Amino acid sequence: MLVTLASFSLFLTLLSPAWAQTVAEDVVSFANTEGLALIKEGLSKDPEGYGYANEAEISEITVGEGMQIHFIDGSKLRTASDSLIETATPQENWEFLVLSDGTPKSKMVIQKNSNGSFQVTEFGGNPDTLAYAIQSLLAEGEVSEPTLIRERDEYIAAFRKDNQELVIAPQQASSAESKGLTSNSEPQAPEHLIDVLQKMQNDSSNDEKDGSGTIASQYNADNNNHLTRSITISAIIALVAVLLIWAYLRRRKLL
Repeated sequence: MLVTLASFSLFLTLLSPAWAQTVAEDVVSFANTEGLALIKEGLSKDPEGYGYANEAEISEITVGEGMQIHFIDGSKLRTASDSLIETATPQENWEFLVLSDGTPKSKMVIQKNSNGSFQVTEFGGNPDTLAYAIQSLLAEGEVSEPTLIRERDEYIAAFRKDNQELVIAPQQASSAESKGLTSNSEPQAPEHLIDVLQKMQNDSSNDEKDGSGTIASQYNADNNNHLTRSITISAIIALVAVLLIWAYLRRRKLL
């Protein structure tokens, strides 16, 4: 019986997505005990201000999925070409979704101090883009090197699958809400996003304009430009082809 139970436990472990094992047990334990108690106390001071109906709702919240946060190393980004994961540096920070009746309602940030103890450094806030990134990774299932990058308060999910690096680009909150958090965009090769991040790194002139400094807006704008360019080129090719066919038929008619 013991051998059977051990084999079953091993089987369950092998079935678990690789990214689910990236958060250390001590971090998860703190999040579900002291961390949860601390944020309940903090949220209860102003339930409506944090988006909750009342203290009764706060008393029922639970901790959802969480991941370690990575920051992009600016010097590595300047020379990056085909890998965003290689530019990311892990931080002693973990972000967890806070659930109300199973739905992401806010988030909690846990930090490890130099003395090795944990503390909650941030709670509340809109969890939509964090939930989008984490749930998009969930939808991918078994992956290697799952990496959650936080940049300009936006989240980028990167991972490797079938020996290929892929990224899930950040989504604007309104876009994520309209699609639903269980829907995710198709993962893409990282080159386009790297190019966008490098352009933003070199040009911060638009940061003061409303919304123009976000990664999502720049990424979507570039996608639209690529689409418009492709449509224009296709239309020109089609027009040239029509003109050539017309000229050929007209020449045959004259002959």
